Amino acid sequence: MRLNVFVLSFALLLVGCSEENNTEPVDQLIPTVLDKAPEVKQHPVEQQKNEKAELASFFPPDGSTAYFQGEGNEFASFTLQTSYIDANYIAQMEDNGAVTILKVYRITDLAIELIYKEAVNTKPILPTAQEAASFPVIETILQKPLKAGNSFNGWTIQSTTASTTTGITVYRDVIKLTRSEGSMTTTKYFVKNIGLIRTEDTMKTNNKEPFVITSTLQKIE
Repeated sequence: MRLNVFVLSFALLLVGCSEENNTEPVDQLIPTVLDKAPEVKQHPVEQQKNEKAELASFFPPDGSTAYFQGEGNEFASFTLQTSYIDANYIAQMEDNGAVTILKVYRITDLAIELIYKEAVNTKPILPTAQEAASFPVIETILQKPLKAGNSFNGWTIQSTTASTTTGITVYRDVIKLTRSEGSMTTTKYFVKNIGLIRTEDTMKTNNKEPFVITSTLQKIE
């Protein structure tokens, strides 16, 4: 009887060893499954560069000259020469035939700021980026969020999907800004990769029809 118990115990031991040798570890049988791809967070510096690049796209190319045709005033026609001082500072010379005005803009991650505006000769020396960094803000030209209803310094974004015709060109996804001061309402239109394409100054008068001065982009060279 004791012999039978011994034989039975030995048999069970052999079966247990066999099952242990044929069993794979649990972690080898269950693959790793992710519910979703891991989120890749953008580095703050790269995010800031992208935000500045978006605002910089509202200027014409470096070294270009834009030609505006005016109506309602003899000085409403002008040329606009654009020079990039660096990635954060852009200069433009506006020449309406009577005076040349140098404007310098600072691009931050939130806004385009006018920081310099002076009458100059036809070939002024542009400030360096180090010099421009100390200039105070004169006016905010465009500010995020670029959404209809956003207001800053008296300006209000009326639309970011407007359509505007200049000559034979139809621009879409135009940012339309307005500002009213007294009897005058100024409207500006901006397009990515081009910048300013039209300005309108509408003044209320004693007549039924308002007095309107416009400057409209004709070409960029």
